Amino acid sequence: MVFSIGVLKSSINNCRNIFAPIKPQTIQINTGSIKYTPGPATDTIVFSKNSSTYFNKQLKNLYNIDSNIKDPVLARKTLDVVSDFCKINKKDKLFSGLKINTEPLNNNSTGYASFDTATKDFNLYFNENFNWKNLSKITEDAYNKGEIAVNNPNYFLYKHLGDFLNFKYNPYSNEIVLDRYFTNNSADVARKLSDSTNVYDFISHYIAARMSKKQLPKSLKTFFEEQNGNTDIKFPKPVAETFKTGSLHKFKSIEDANKYLSQNYGITADVETTAMANLIAGSADDLSKLIGSKNYFNGLTIKTDASKFSNNSTKASLHWNKDTGEATLYINPAYNWKNNQKFALKDYEDGHHPTANPKDSITHELCHWLDFKGNPQRFGATESEFSSGKRIYNDFGKSITAKVSAYATKSPAEFCAEYICGRINGLKFPNATNKEFLERWNGPILNFAD
Repeated sequence: MVFSIGVLKSSINNCRNIFAPIKPQTIQINTGSIKYTPGPATDTIVFSKNSSTYFNKQLKNLYNIDSNIKDPVLARKTLDVVSDFCKINKKDKLFSGLKINTEPLNNNSTGYASFDTATKDFNLYFNENFNWKNLSKITEDAYNKGEIAVNNPNYFLYKHLGDFLNFKYNPYSNEIVLDRYFTNNSADVARKLSDSTNVYDFISHYIAARMSKKQLPKSLKTFFEEQNGNTDIKFPKPVAETFKTGSLHKFKSIEDANKYLSQNYGITADVETTAMANLIAGSADDLSKLIGSKNYFNGLTIKTDASKFSNNSTKASLHWNKDTGEATLYINPAYNWKNNQKFALKDYEDGHHPTANPKDSITHELCHWLDFKGNPQRFGATESEFSSGKRIYNDFGKSITAKVSAYATKSPAEFCAEYICGRINGLKFPNATNKEFLERWNGPILNFAD
């Protein structure tokens, strides 16, 4: 059975460069008189007419790939990306049997794949009409729209070649996952990678992100291994995310903690342990530094009450009244606070929250307070609609908010709180995600340190 799949849609219109234009230096290369060594394929290089022939021969001689790529820039980029895969996997013939051609497609895609599970033939067709010289800018634009996970100029080529590797090791998995989609929370986690929850797309996006050295939640690795059935592909070591610690407290007594919260923030607190008070004070410190004022928490009441929670896994919850403008933050004493740091790490690895900072659960609820106090009516309206079962974010909105976390896709209020937890810990997000926050946030101006 033969399948043909259009993949890697990327708009080539309205590309934006956030940097000032720089006049490129033109370098003429005649590959007939030089020895090629894999390296960065600069978009500003101008190749001679016989460059494509040379690069196609290199793909055949070095990697046993039958290619007929007409665009010299694309041919060079393909050669470099193939080299990346082969070096990491220590297999020069990793792509043996792959066939690459080009076609003048009348769309904005980079190309498509066609494969036959019976003959095990796999063909990549690159779009001759795609602006390969501007691939870096196009990739940046796709990243800032929330369509892909990483702003890496080679991302789309990693994705195409990843399709072949998945087919090579398990050809029938491609056939099985073509019409399958992630659902519910799994879909929200999968959107961390792209704006698609199709399992076929997820596999190739995962490969592209890992080849781009993106640090990903462990749950995505589990998804990949479950759906792909191929654990043989090796990836480079990711660039590890580092999180800011922020303010820390070690109160000697509950009385000292309550006094600190009252005198510094106007918070009336009733907590049972100094460990809990440490988290609350640290979170309030962190947020107040972003705001540039300690006055925004004045009037907040914090109580400990297990009866406000339906299960022991919920840490804290803000209860509010949009008509009176009053709100109370409840802490769940039945939650296993002794293992809070362990559970925070698990939530991060599951993709549920943006960082592993154990303060995030409290910071998240304090953000709800700031959001609520900024506009009780607007905050209350969106949250009421969400609690009644209506999803505020459609699939497009989820692809933008999922770049923060899976929980950020649930509603505007949850997104804003999760976004702040990510930014306060030092994370950065695509432009579309930043814009969504500015449009949804009701609270005070936050001065993030970029």
